[in-house]
Amino acid sequence: MAGVKITDLGTLTAPVAEDLLYIVDISDTSQSPQGTSKQIELGNIMSSGSYTATISGEVNGIVVAVNSATFIRVGNIATVSAQLGITLDTGEVTGAFEIELPAASNFTSEKQCFGLMQYSYNGVLSEIVGLTIGAETTNNTCKVDLETATANVTMAYCTIQFQYEII
Repeated sequence: MAGVKITDLGTLTAPVAEDLLYIVDISDTSQSPQGTSKQIELGNIMSSGSYTATISGEVNGIVVAVNSATFIRVGNIATVSAQLGITLDTGEVTGAFEIELPAASNFTSEKQCFGLMQYSYNGVLSEIVGLTIGAETTNNTCKVDLETATANVTMAYCTIQFQYEII
């Protein structure tokens, strides 16, 4: 391929994670003072898709069902969106759970994961009155603690979005 201009190459219209990209690593000057030619898989730079998220660490009898979950990964940052059904136990207004990550991480701080959650039914947004989303550093999951206005509430259409660092 020596002497071929990049503008003369064909266009790839449907890349896959295993496709290789040509890069010049300027931190490695073993081939020249300007850098060393290397390859990297597209999947190591960015990826996206749906995944089957596992729920664990349920507290106070909370029941969580994952209806769908998707992610986008760019470099070492992943963004997750999931649609959940959540039911609190009889008499409970608080609960907690953990949601599995699509790409493993090794959290060292709760602040390496953060997010938002929304519940809306017939335009009512006021059911969630307390919410904390953060990294669970022992299990390397996303931990969600919530408080609701109504005991034993069933929130069938919750949307959670969180972002975390892949370490």
